[in-house]
Amino acid sequence: MKKVFISGASGNVGKILVRNVLARKDMALAGGWCQETGKDLGELAGTGMAGVVSSPDLASGIRDTSPDVVVDFTSTLILMDNLKVYADAGVDAVIGTTGLTDEDMVKVERMVKEKGLRWAVISNYGLGINLVMEFIEKARQYYPYVTITDRHHARMSNAPSGTAATLANLASAGPEGEIESREVFPGVMGARIAGIPVTSQRLPYPGPYSEHEVTLGRQDEIVRITVQDFSSDIYMDGVFLAVEKIGALPPGKLARSLKDLG
Repeated sequence: MKKVFISGASGNVGKILVRNVLARKDMALAGGWCQETGKDLGELAGTGMAGVVSSPDLASGIRDTSPDVVVDFTSTLILMDNLKVYADAGVDAVIGTTGLTDEDMVKVERMVKEKGLRWAVISNYGLGINLVMEFIEKARQYYPYVTITDRHHARMSNAPSGTAATLANLASAGPEGEIESREVFPGVMGARIAGIPVTSQRLPYPGPYSEHEVTLGRQDEIVRITVQDFSSDIYMDGVFLAVEKIGALPPGKLARSLKDLG
């Protein structure tokens, strides 16, 4: 039975993770960390008393519970500090928190390689968006025009979303269509990530709604793909796929997509 520690256990995704781990026969809730120190994690998640309370701090929580894997859905603001704790503990980690910069990822890759860690740092664990990513990799060579738009609620902490940035990097390898328009106002045609125009919209959508739209174009043909997510439950299949497979990765392996998990 795999022992799972959840960082951000009282958050929107954290509560869903707690409920799912408690319901699974192949996993056990080793512990968790959140703002509500000392509170029962099952009670926080709305399932009743689980007999597992939130740890006073992240490092001691991992040390005292000896989990097989940590799942992190916390905040971009503290993520790098959390990753250093996981690295020092030498624990396998599945990271769902987004917002890391390219410079941050260079540091993460170095940590994983030097310490022989097995981590998954994936911008989106939804099955739909991961299938779209595979399509873009195959189709991009035929479509020289690409734009990406991400839409999230107004409280979203970062713009663009980590998913939009990942999509842009995936779409960067391919021919570049010629655009004669010049920007009268800087950025009006989107910020450039790996050469791909990316636009973020933040509106008062209800709940955890998110949407990613990829538009591919060639002469006389436009392909528009939209993935809409209406709850965080859609991440669970991908997250638990990563939890199940992370331990089989070779030491020093950093998975950046579900496909990397084998």
